[in-house]
Amino acid sequence: MDTDIQKRDFAQTLARGLSCLEKLAEADAPATCTEVARAMDVSRAAARRILLTLESLGYVKEERGLYASTPKVLSLGRGVLRRTNIWSAASTVVIALADQLNEPCSISVLEGLDILFVSRDATRRIYTSRLGVGDRLPAHCSASGKMLLASLPVSELDNRLATVVLRKQGPASITEVEILKAHLSEARRSDFATAIDEMENGTISIAVPLRERAGRVVAAMSVASHRDRMSPEELETKILPSLRDCARKVEGILRDYQERNWAIL
Repeated sequence: MDTDIQKRDFAQTLARGLSCLEKLAEADAPATCTEVARAMDVSRAAARRILLTLESLGYVKEERGLYASTPKVLSLGRGVLRRTNIWSAASTVVIALADQLNEPCSISVLEGLDILFVSRDATRRIYTSRLGVGDRLPAHCSASGKMLLASLPVSELDNRLATVVLRKQGPASITEVEILKAHLSEARRSDFATAIDEMENGTISIAVPLRERAGRVVAAMSVASHRDRMSPEELETKILPSLRDCARKVEGILRDYQERNWAIL
Protein backbone atom coordinates (compact mmCIF):
# COMPACT_ATOMS: atom_id res chain seq x y z
CA MET A 1 0.00 0.00 0.00
CA ASP A 2 1.18 3.54 -0.80
CA THR A 3 2.80 5.26 2.19
CA ASP A 4 0.76 8.45 1.75
CA ILE A 5 -2.47 6.45 1.75
CA GLN A 6 -1.35 4.63 4.87
CA LYS A 7 -0.71 7.92 6.66
CA ARG A 8 -4.00 9.43 5.51
CA ASP A 9 -6.08 6.42 6.60
CA PHE A 10 -4.25 5.75 9.86
CA ALA A 11 -6.66 6.13 12.79
CA GLN A 12 -4.46 7.47 15.58
CA THR A 13 -7.26 7.48 18.15
CA LEU A 14 -7.91 3.78 17.58
CA ALA A 15 -4.18 3.07 17.74
CA ARG A 16 -3.91 4.88 21.07
CA GLY A 17 -6.90 3.02 22.48
CA LEU A 18 -5.33 -0.32 21.57
CA SER A 19 -1.99 0.84 22.97
CA CYS A 20 -3.71 1.71 26.23
CA LEU A 21 -5.20 -1.77 26.49
CA GLU A 22 -1.78 -3.28 25.81
CA LYS A 23 -0.13 -1.19 28.54
CA LEU A 24 -2.80 -2.12 31.08
CA ALA A 25 -2.42 -5.79 30.13
CA GLU A 26 1.34 -5.61 30.64
CA ALA A 27 1.06 -3.90 34.03
CA ASP A 28 1.53 -6.02 37.14
CA ALA A 29 -1.06 -3.98 39.05
CA PRO A 30 -3.78 -1.37 38.36
CA ALA A 31 -2.25 1.92 37.15
CA THR A 32 -3.01 5.58 37.67
CA CYS A 33 -3.87 7.84 34.76
CA THR A 34 -0.44 9.45 35.06
CA GLU A 35 1.29 6.05 34.87
CA VAL A 36 -0.74 5.11 31.80
CA ALA A 37 0.11 8.44 30.15
CA ARG A 38 3.79 7.92 30.85
CA ALA A 39 3.73 4.36 29.47
CA MET A 40 1.93 5.52 26.32
CA ASP A 41 4.05 8.68 26.00
CA VAL A 42 0.98 10.93 25.75
CA SER A 43 -0.36 13.77 27.87
CA ARG A 44 -2.34 12.98 31.00
CA ALA A 45 -5.41 14.60 29.44
CA ALA A 46 -5.15 12.35 26.37
CA ALA A 47 -4.70 9.27 28.53
CA ARG A 48 -7.72 10.25 30.64
CA ARG A 49 -9.96 10.58 27.57
CA ILE A 50 -8.86 7.17 26.33
CA LEU A 51 -9.36 5.52 29.71
CA LEU A 52 -12.85 7.03 30.14
CA THR A 53 -13.82 5.86 26.66
CA LEU A 54 -12.60 2.32 27.33
CA GLU A 55 -14.35 2.37 30.69
CA SER A 56 -17.64 3.35 29.08
CA LEU A 57 -17.23 0.44 26.63
CA GLY A 58 -16.58 -2.00 29.46
CA TYR A 59 -12.94 -2.78 28.67
CA VAL A 60 -11.51 -0.83 31.63
CA LYS A 61 -12.64 -0.35 35.21
CA GLU A 62 -11.67 2.43 37.61
CA GLU A 63 -11.52 2.26 41.39
CA ARG A 64 -10.10 5.04 43.58
CA GLY A 65 -8.11 6.50 40.72
CA LEU A 66 -6.61 3.19 39.60
CA TYR A 67 -7.38 1.67 36.20
CA ALA A 68 -7.31 -1.99 35.14
CA SER A 69 -8.56 -3.96 32.17
CA THR A 70 -11.70 -6.06 32.62
CA PRO A 71 -12.36 -9.67 31.57
CA LYS A 72 -14.15 -8.28 28.51
CA VAL A 73 -10.70 -7.67 26.97
CA LEU A 74 -10.17 -11.43 26.84
CA SER A 75 -12.98 -11.76 24.33
CA LEU A 76 -10.95 -9.83 21.77
CA GLY A 77 -8.25 -12.46 21.55
CA ARG A 78 -9.71 -15.61 22.99
CA GLY A 79 -12.78 -15.42 20.76
CA VAL A 80 -10.55 -15.47 17.69
CA LEU A 81 -8.59 -18.40 19.06
CA ARG A 82 -11.75 -20.37 19.80
CA ARG A 83 -13.02 -19.76 16.28
CA THR A 84 -9.77 -20.89 14.72
CA ASN A 85 -10.71 -24.52 14.20
CA ILE A 86 -7.22 -25.43 13.05
CA TRP A 87 -5.76 -25.12 16.55
CA SER A 88 -8.76 -26.82 18.08
CA ALA A 89 -8.11 -29.78 15.81
CA ALA A 90 -4.42 -29.77 16.70
CA SER A 91 -5.22 -29.81 20.41
CA THR A 92 -6.07 -33.52 20.21
CA VAL A 93 -2.44 -34.21 19.27
CA VAL A 94 -1.20 -31.87 22.01
CA ILE A 95 -3.26 -33.64 24.68
CA ALA A 96 -2.25 -37.09 23.41
CA LEU A 97 1.45 -36.20 23.61
CA ALA A 98 1.02 -34.68 27.07
CA ASP A 99 -0.72 -37.87 28.23
CA GLN A 100 2.00 -40.04 26.69
CA LEU A 101 4.85 -38.13 28.32
CA ASN A 102 3.01 -36.90 31.42
CA GLU A 103 4.50 -33.47 30.76
CA PRO A 104 2.99 -30.14 29.59
CA CYS A 105 2.76 -29.75 25.82
CA SER A 106 1.79 -26.70 23.78
CA ILE A 107 1.69 -25.00 20.39
CA SER A 108 2.73 -21.35 20.13
CA VAL A 109 2.94 -18.65 17.49
CA LEU A 110 5.22 -15.63 17.42
CA GLU A 111 3.81 -12.16 18.07
CA GLY A 112 6.50 -9.51 18.09
CA LEU A 113 9.02 -10.75 20.63
CA ASP A 114 6.52 -12.88 22.57
CA ILE A 115 5.07 -16.31 22.03
CA LEU A 116 1.30 -16.70 22.20
CA PHE A 117 -0.16 -20.06 23.21
CA VAL A 118 -2.77 -21.22 20.67
CA SER A 119 -3.08 -24.78 21.98
CA ARG A 120 -1.97 -26.10 25.35
CA ASP A 121 -2.55 -28.98 27.70
CA ALA A 122 -3.52 -27.08 30.84
CA THR A 123 -3.72 -29.98 33.29
CA ARG A 124 -0.01 -30.00 34.09
CA ARG A 125 1.87 -27.14 35.67
CA ILE A 126 5.59 -26.35 35.76
CA TYR A 127 5.62 -22.56 35.93
CA THR A 128 4.76 -20.41 38.93
CA SER A 129 1.52 -19.35 37.22
CA ARG A 130 -0.77 -21.65 35.28
CA LEU A 131 -0.61 -20.88 31.56
CA GLY A 132 -3.30 -21.47 28.97
CA VAL A 133 -4.46 -20.55 25.50
CA GLY A 134 -4.09 -16.81 24.92
CA ASP A 135 -1.25 -16.36 27.43
CA ARG A 136 2.18 -15.05 26.45
CA LEU A 137 5.81 -15.62 27.36
CA PRO A 138 8.94 -13.77 26.25
CA ALA A 139 10.32 -15.47 23.15
CA HIS A 140 14.00 -15.10 23.97
CA CYS A 141 13.88 -17.36 27.03
CA SER A 142 11.49 -20.08 25.83
CA ALA A 143 12.25 -23.04 23.59
CA SER A 144 9.28 -22.28 21.30
CA GLY A 145 10.24 -18.62 21.09
CA LYS A 146 13.82 -19.41 20.15
CA MET A 147 12.64 -21.87 17.50
CA LEU A 148 10.25 -19.31 16.02
CA LEU A 149 12.83 -16.51 16.09
CA ALA A 150 15.35 -18.81 14.43
CA SER A 151 12.86 -19.43 11.62
CA LEU A 152 12.58 -15.76 10.69
CA PRO A 153 14.48 -14.36 7.68
CA VAL A 154 17.77 -12.95 8.93
CA SER A 155 16.87 -9.38 7.95
CA GLU A 156 13.57 -9.54 9.82
CA LEU A 157 15.25 -11.07 12.87
CA ASP A 158 17.85 -8.28 12.87
CA ASN A 159 15.10 -5.65 12.71
CA ARG A 160 13.19 -7.19 15.62
CA LEU A 161 16.29 -7.41 17.77
CA ALA A 162 17.78 -4.05 16.78
CA THR A 163 16.57 -2.08 19.78
CA VAL A 164 15.25 -4.79 22.08
CA VAL A 165 16.17 -5.14 25.75
CA LEU A 166 16.31 -8.83 26.64
CA ARG A 167 15.05 -9.00 30.19
CA LYS A 168 16.22 -11.63 32.63
CA GLN A 169 13.51 -14.13 33.62
CA GLY A 170 15.34 -17.16 35.00
CA PRO A 171 18.94 -17.66 36.16
CA ALA A 172 20.12 -18.70 32.69
CA SER A 173 18.13 -16.16 30.63
CA ILE A 174 20.00 -14.82 27.62
CA THR A 175 20.30 -11.04 27.91
CA GLU A 176 22.77 -10.29 25.11
CA VAL A 177 21.54 -10.14 21.51
CA GLU A 178 24.68 -11.63 19.96
CA ILE A 179 24.58 -14.62 22.31
CA LEU A 180 20.89 -15.09 21.49
CA LYS A 181 21.68 -15.03 17.76
CA ALA A 182 24.29 -17.76 18.27
CA HIS A 183 21.66 -19.92 20.00
CA LEU A 184 19.20 -19.21 17.19
CA SER A 185 21.78 -20.22 14.59
CA GLU A 186 22.20 -23.57 16.33
CA ALA A 187 18.42 -24.03 16.53
CA ARG A 188 18.16 -23.29 12.81
CA ARG A 189 20.82 -25.89 12.06
CA SER A 190 19.42 -28.65 14.30
CA ASP A 191 15.73 -27.84 13.68
CA PHE A 192 14.93 -27.80 17.39
CA ALA A 193 15.54 -25.48 20.32
CA THR A 194 15.86 -25.89 24.07
CA ALA A 195 15.58 -23.59 27.08
CA ILE A 196 17.25 -24.64 30.32
CA ASP A 197 16.63 -22.57 33.47
CA GLU A 198 15.81 -19.61 31.22
CA MET A 199 12.19 -18.94 32.15
CA GLU A 200 12.36 -20.04 35.79
CA ASN A 201 14.88 -21.92 37.87
CA GLY A 202 14.53 -25.65 37.21
CA THR A 203 12.33 -25.39 34.11
CA ILE A 204 13.48 -27.15 30.94
CA SER A 205 11.79 -27.30 27.54
CA ILE A 206 12.31 -28.35 23.95
CA ALA A 207 10.52 -27.19 20.78
CA VAL A 208 10.33 -28.07 17.09
CA PRO A 209 8.90 -26.02 14.20
CA LEU A 210 5.51 -26.56 12.55
CA ARG A 211 5.50 -25.88 8.80
CA GLU A 212 2.56 -25.18 6.52
CA ARG A 213 2.13 -26.49 2.99
CA ALA A 214 4.70 -24.15 1.41
CA GLY A 215 7.30 -24.99 4.06
CA ARG A 216 7.02 -21.75 6.03
CA VAL A 217 7.26 -22.09 9.81
CA VAL A 218 3.98 -20.87 11.31
CA ALA A 219 4.17 -22.20 14.86
CA ALA A 220 6.24 -24.27 17.25
CA MET A 221 5.31 -27.31 19.29
CA SER A 222 7.00 -27.83 22.64
CA VAL A 223 7.22 -30.05 25.69
CA ALA A 224 8.27 -28.67 29.06
CA SER A 225 9.45 -30.38 32.22
CA HIS A 226 11.39 -29.73 35.39
CA ARG A 227 14.83 -30.83 36.57
CA ASP A 228 13.12 -32.68 39.42
CA ARG A 229 11.63 -35.08 36.86
CA MET A 230 14.04 -35.07 33.95
CA SER A 231 17.57 -34.05 33.01
CA PRO A 232 18.20 -31.55 30.19
CA GLU A 233 19.95 -34.31 28.24
CA GLU A 234 16.82 -36.45 28.34
CA LEU A 235 14.93 -33.76 26.43
CA GLU A 236 16.79 -34.80 23.30
CA THR A 237 17.01 -38.54 23.95
CA LYS A 238 13.53 -39.20 25.38
CA ILE A 239 11.30 -36.30 24.33
CA LEU A 240 12.53 -35.09 20.93
CA PRO A 241 11.64 -38.23 18.87
CA SER A 242 8.04 -38.27 20.16
CA LEU A 243 7.75 -34.51 19.79
CA ARG A 244 8.85 -34.67 16.16
CA ASP A 245 6.40 -37.51 15.42
CA CYS A 246 3.53 -35.48 16.84
CA ALA A 247 4.68 -32.34 15.04
CA ARG A 248 4.37 -34.20 11.74
CA LYS A 249 0.78 -35.12 12.66
CA VAL A 250 -0.02 -31.47 13.39
CA GLU A 251 1.58 -30.42 10.10
CA GLY A 252 -0.72 -32.86 8.35
CA ILE A 253 -3.68 -31.16 10.04
CA LEU A 254 -2.37 -27.73 9.00
CA ARG A 255 -1.90 -28.73 5.38
CA ASP A 256 -5.27 -30.43 5.17
CA TYR A 257 -6.85 -27.28 6.60
CA GLN A 258 -5.11 -25.15 3.97
CA GLU A 259 -6.24 -27.40 1.13
CA ARG A 260 -9.86 -27.41 2.30
CA ASN A 261 -10.09 -23.72 3.14
CA TRP A 262 -7.56 -22.13 0.81
CA ALA A 263 -6.26 -20.40 3.92
CA ILE A 264 -3.00 -18.63 4.61
CA LEU A 265 -1.80 -19.49 8.10
